[in-house]
Amino acid sequence: MKTPIDYRFFAIKYVFEFFVVVLGITVSFWVDEWNEQRKLDSDHIAETSAILEDLAADALRLDFVSQAIDQGLINTSRLIDNIERHREGLLSYDAFADSIVDIGNVYTEYTFFMNNGTYKSLINNGHILRFPLEVEKEIKDYYEFVSKRVADNNRLVDDAAWSYYSQHHPMCYAVAGLEASQATESASLFLQFEDMKAEYSSASFYKANIALRRRIQMHRQQVQGYRNKCALVDSLVRAHLGEIAALP
Repeated sequence: MKTPIDYRFFAIKYVFEFFVVVLGITVSFWVDEWNEQRKLDSDHIAETSAILEDLAADALRLDFVSQAIDQGLINTSRLIDNIERHREGLLSYDAFADSIVDIGNVYTEYTFFMNNGTYKSLINNGHILRFPLEVEKEIKDYYEFVSKRVADNNRLVDDAAWSYYSQHHPMCYAVAGLEASQATESASLFLQFEDMKAEYSSASFYKANIALRRRIQMHRQQVQGYRNKCALVDSLVRAHLGEIAALP
């Protein structure tokens, strides 16, 4: 007599095997998702750190530009003061010329250019969307709208400097590239030409220096705005990095 087949055993066996297979697939899928998320988080941390490096480089450049601006304001104010004393008869032309030579280049037109390589990469790969909305907005504002103002302001500064030196203060271009001692001697001789005496004693030279000082002052205001925006974006990105780096 045959033993009856216990189908319940096979049913339980098949259900268990099915459960094991489903569980294995689920766990494998979960592990893959977990690994992928860890990779995305790691990439985001690296990209966030890269933005901070770019912002740090921007801050250093802005400090450098600000130093040139400060020196330019010192030089223009000193030169304007000497021009006024000469115009009032309180300073001889020779002493005035010596002061011009001593000042040398009135303003070195250093300009600011953003380090935007990381930002462009984030835009191209869409990873900019991984930042919180407020942080994303400020990052875009800095690299899109502020950068446009930077380019416009740089052009104004470059044009102002070129106009000033080529049309009103040619001595600086005349001795550019010479050794210090030779430049001093050549500059002194240059300022003794009769037509140069008339040029450097004219109202045109006086007005050109007033205009240059005003352009430098406006440039300083713009650069300070860039510095404030750069510091704001840095603080937001740095806070975000602290949050994501603390995640398990």
